[in-house]
Amino acid sequence: MEMMPKHPSTGGKCMGYWTVQLGGLNQFMQIWQYDSLAHRYECRKILDANQEWKRHFEEPLHRYLASESNMLMTRVYREGTASTLSYKYLMQLSSNEELDLSGASANLAGTFHVVIGEDEGKYVHIVKARKLDDLVPLKPQLNNISRIMGPVRWSTLLGTVWR
Repeated sequence: MEMMPKHPSTGGKCMGYWTVQLGGLNQFMQIWQYDSLAHRYECRKILDANQEWKRHFEEPLHRYLASESNMLMTRVYREGTASTLSYKYLMQLSSNEELDLSGASANLAGTFHVVIGEDEGKYVHIVKARKLDDLVPLKPQLNNISRIMGPVRWSTLLGTVWR
């Protein structure tokens, strides 16, 4: 695979792009913001029509993927400012809308409600911290799924909110 080309501007906003470090290997997670499903459809149509993007990124990448999944989420909470420093992140999928933060440097970056997808009805919490140990849940909950993640190197090129 060649160097990743710059993501074409489609109108969607990349909120975060991470690689999972603990809780699942060889996984990436992205959160994209769209105004509506129609807006998402138009953005995807623009991307699908970009032959250079498909040739240099999508087609080579798909040879290495074992699986992909996506879900539609609505925002319950998002912090008001973008992250300008480098953080480590915890993604926790939970049945609970509320979340107990663990360490002193841990802050809730966002909470989303899954409305379509395998985990429909659950909440996705994104927690950021300066120290990795601050991300470990105080009380692990049965049936929660947690991942410790770090921003991918090119997340700043995409102008992500969480870095």
